[in-house]
Amino acid sequence: MPATPAKKRAVKTAYHHGNLRDALVLEGMAMLEKEGQSSLSMREIARRIGVTQTAPLHHFDKAGLLAAIAALGFRKLFEFRMSALKDKRDPRERLMTVMLAYAEFALAHPALFHLMHGPEIPDKTQYPELNEAATRSYSILETSVADFLLASEGSMERSREATLAAWTACHGLATILINPQNTPRYVLRKDPMGIARTIFEIFIAGLGRPAG
Repeated sequence: MPATPAKKRAVKTAYHHGNLRDALVLEGMAMLEKEGQSSLSMREIARRIGVTQTAPLHHFDKAGLLAAIAALGFRKLFEFRMSALKDKRDPRERLMTVMLAYAEFALAHPALFHLMHGPEIPDKTQYPELNEAATRSYSILETSVADFLLASEGSMERSREATLAAWTACHGLATILINPQNTPRYVLRKDPMGIARTIFEIFIAGLGRPAG
């Protein structure tokens, strides 16, 4: 009788210990990033990790799987931003770092970024894990904006609206950068992160000058 491949043995053992859900999400994310969202199917993911086609249904349906992958994406974004902030103390530098990290993450993980923000998941609140991960990631930007406002004008009164403006700048630019058909050619020919820094410098300079 032929030996069971090591990968299948490992995954099935993990399943018996309650880790099948994690294995499905990790394999789904790997497929998403390598082959695109069209490659994702519950049947194919189950086949690749060596479990029955019905095993994934004990954990979620297709929409639930996409939400779980997106939640993992937001956790990765949070960790990426926190790592980028290490040893940064100046409020302006911290805000710039958080904004740049968003664009850099999108460039490194375009398919995942599209899933995290795309129409496949129209309402994050239907998935508590995803909603919590997205909110936690957004909170880093909130804190950075509030600290910048406190340092520059001695008040955090505008922090909610300013955070939304900062996210709009981050998300808008990130979306442009990972959609070449909508990106000005000069951006593609130059260093995208250099362009991002210049744009965010303009934004932060304006943020430090309240209207009126």
